[in-house]
Amino acid sequence: MKIIWVFTSALCMLVTGCSFAPASAPPVAVYDFGVDAPKLEAVRFSAALALDDVSPPNWLHSPAIVYRLASSDIARLHPYSLSRWAAPPPVLVTQRLRSALGRAASGSFTTVADGARSDYVLRVELESFVQVVDAPNSARGIIRVRASLIDAAQRSLRAQRMFEVEQPSPSVDAPGAVRALRAATDLLIAQLIDWTALQTGSAP
Repeated sequence: MKIIWVFTSALCMLVTGCSFAPASAPPVAVYDFGVDAPKLEAVRFSAALALDDVSPPNWLHSPAIVYRLASSDIARLHPYSLSRWAAPPPVLVTQRLRSALGRAASGSFTTVADGARSDYVLRVELESFVQVVDAPNSARGIIRVRASLIDAAQRSLRAQRMFEVEQPSPSVDAPGAVRALRAATDLLIAQLIDWTALQTGSAP
């Protein structure tokens, strides 16, 4: 009987292609902010500025794309299982902010890691980067940061401000979250650059 069962199983795999191996998992979609730079007004600040890497809370060290359900447990974070960011959100926001500042600066612009001298250091703490689902067909992407401008010569805090921006999600899924969070990030970056120029006395 055992020999017959083995023979039948082998014949099944050869003739019909059936398999007892588990089905392969569906592919994971990977997202970043795309290749287009943020669209900004012609802000040019002349102060020498160094940007520090955006720092996150522990839960934002992950590349997961997360959402909250406003109608049930708003404190719970849910990841989209088949989608993720190409890098943790602080890394993506740092890259986006660095690109925008580089284009907005008429003076010296570096990063803290470069070790170059600067007039000011800009530090940004990412506090929230999430999609909030308000209803089955309604959601929004929210980014919140704390920005600190440090006077490098005095080693003192020049200014500090909280920024929070939200944008509607075109769909209640991972692609909708990505588009909303990208739009919210670009709007926040524009506000942050305006504020930096004003605080450094180099606003146009």
